[in-house]
Amino acid sequence: MINDVCLAIVYDKDNRYSANALIAAVESRNPGLHVARIPLYKSFDVIQQIIDLNKYCKRVIVGFSFMTPQILVVRELVRLVKLYAPNSLLVAGGPHASGDPLGTLTKLGFDVVVYGEGEDTINDIIKSYSDSGEYRVCGTAYLDGDKVYIRRRTKPVDLDSYPPFPYWRGAVNPIEIMRGCSSACFFCQVTYTFGRPRYRSVETVVKYARISIEKGLRDLRFIAPNSLGYGSPDGVKPNHEMLYSLLSKLHTMASENGGRIFFGTFPSEIRPDSVDTESADMLRRFADNRRVIIGAQSGSNKVLKMIHRGHSIEDVENAINILSEEGFAIDVDLIFGFPFEDENDFEETLAFMKRMEDKNVRYHLHTFIPLPGTPFSDLEAKPLSPEKKALLAKFIGRGKAYGYWMEQERISAMIRWLKQNRVIYSLNDNLKRSKISVC
Repeated sequence: MINDVCLAIVYDKDNRYSANALIAAVESRNPGLHVARIPLYKSFDVIQQIIDLNKYCKRVIVGFSFMTPQILVVRELVRLVKLYAPNSLLVAGGPHASGDPLGTLTKLGFDVVVYGEGEDTINDIIKSYSDSGEYRVCGTAYLDGDKVYIRRRTKPVDLDSYPPFPYWRGAVNPIEIMRGCSSACFFCQVTYTFGRPRYRSVETVVKYARISIEKGLRDLRFIAPNSLGYGSPDGVKPNHEMLYSLLSKLHTMASENGGRIFFGTFPSEIRPDSVDTESADMLRRFADNRRVIIGAQSGSNKVLKMIHRGHSIEDVENAINILSEEGFAIDVDLIFGFPFEDENDFEETLAFMKRMEDKNVRYHLHTFIPLPGTPFSDLEAKPLSPEKKALLAKFIGRGKAYGYWMEQERISAMIRWLKQNRVIYSLNDNLKRSKISVC
């Protein structure tokens, strides 16, 4: 039997949760559709499975979900798909594609970009492509002459309308409880890709948490840009009633079924200005983790203001003090290498790190990466001097800091090279060559 349409989702381990969400969205709406889940790092399998799909499907859609650091691998795989399975429709999704649709279409070789959220758009692509061969649906970006036409959706995805993972495949992972962010930090893609925050309902979260336990996952984790912002109109100031409802019901369900609740920790974090005594008390009462992650980003108020963070270093210290009193160990995210970060800013961050040494605090160190689609996308990271790296290394040596900040420095350098060679286009280029409409 020849299928009308088949779908392959190619993903990297760093965005496997997004791939699972897409597969869940597609299979929940298209029962019987053949969907192949292919790891990006298995290059031979990617090409071979796509070739095989073309043998028994009239039309094959190949969707790549990827982030900026993966684009060289993606570009090569796209070249090979075009060579060995030229009739495949190549669809790009994820934060890089939305941030740089021009480069994704012209330099990486994709036919179409899923612009923004993927669930509704990929389902529309499947239906339209199956019915008529048309793939330029609402929520996509595509080339027409030398222009990129972007058809931007005005209605965000209703998280309750899709499962967070394809549990019928035996695949479960942290549950996305919140999508979008109102903070619009200038270095981060979340607001610019997903818009303002919205939430899965308490009942739906508890439902999929129970399914996760039934499938064998005992430690339940959750995905949110700011865990303590759950249910809040702005995603920052805690909605204590909604937070209590979520945590208490999750705690009861998990306790009755042999599970544990991990909240405000990997793969999520907490904004410092969301921490108050009431929210911290809820964490202590209902969550099983005794370590949380705070997104501080800098110890310099000047830097915090320039990156549009919306909180102060005093907010960070207040959050650390409250959480410490509740018995939590704390990981604090810090980003170095902003091009406007000067000696005084570094010294202020270092002084903050030293002030907190008597607390149970570790520092998660990062290097600024200029991500496409953000206000800082056209900036360049400023590498730290050997002397500054040596000072930070002392914290690592004492077990007070960790992170892939050196690898991120190399990624920033790679992005600079890709921009110079016009593989990635600037935000200004995208704006000049795009024609945007809403649908």
